[in-house]
Order: sequence, then C-alpha cells, then structure tokens
Amino acid sequence: MMTSTVFTPSVQLAAKHDWVSLELERFRSERRPVLGELPADVAGAVRAIHENVFDSQLNVKTLKRRQSIRNNNFSTHFRRIVGIGLRDYIEALRLEAAERLLRNPELEIYLVAMAVGYEHPETFCRAFCRRLGVTPQEWRIETKEEVSSR
Repeated sequence: MMTSTVFTPSVQLAAKHDWVSLELERFRSERRPVLGELPADVAGAVRAIHENVFDSQLNVKTLKRRQSIRNNNFSTHFRRIVGIGLRDYIEALRLEAAERLLRNPELEIYLVAMAVGYEHPETFCRAFCRRLGVTPQEWRIETKEEVSSR
C-alpha cells in the first residue's frame, strides 16, 4: 500500500520558513562585516546592524538607543566613515537579502518582505523600487529571463 505525503498549508509554510531561515543565515555569514580600522562607535553600530538587520524594529532611533549612542550627529559621522548613511545601510542590507530570497519563485513577496525586516509589504515594495528601479515582481521576472537566456 502506498502512502502519499500531504502537504498542508502549515507544512508548506514551515518548509518555506526553514528555507528562508537557512538562506538568511547564509547571507549573514557571507556578509559578515570587516570592522578593521573603524572607530569603536561605528564598529559597534555596524556589528549591531548586521546582528539585527532582519528585526523589523531596527531603525536609526532604536539602533542609537540600543547602542547607547547619544551623539546627535552620529548619522553624519557614520556616513563620513562608511560612505553611506545609517538608514541607507540598513535598507541596502535588507534589500540585498531580499534579492537572494526573491530568486525562489515559490516564496511570496509578502513573506520576503517580512523575512528581511519590513512589517508592511507596501513599504518593502517602495524601498525595493526606489533602490533597484523595479518592483520585486518585475525584478523576479527580469532575473528569471536573464537566467533562462544564458
């Protein structure tokens, strides 16, 4: 007698969650920051961003509070040292991870948004479009076409 595996929505969602967790851990590992000669305050901020980048509560205000940064000009200081502002640094990391996840056509865009730290898919789509010039769906189609034409 053959038994078949039934993939219920909860099983499928759990499998997606496991895959996403693994991919984001790989991303975090591959994008480990090189702190080298950075000033201690900037190195601490970079480390905290990389450790918490997918936390939807992470933003400039919470980062400064968590790192006990009292300097009102820290964002300017960070930009001068790193070459990109705090907000843009966080967004760039999140969207780079999103690109990685979007390569999986089985993963819904709203799940990608949530996985990389966006509470609202609309906010994710606006940020993605602002940075990459296309919506996540358009990016996914273009990337799929590029891969298939090789």
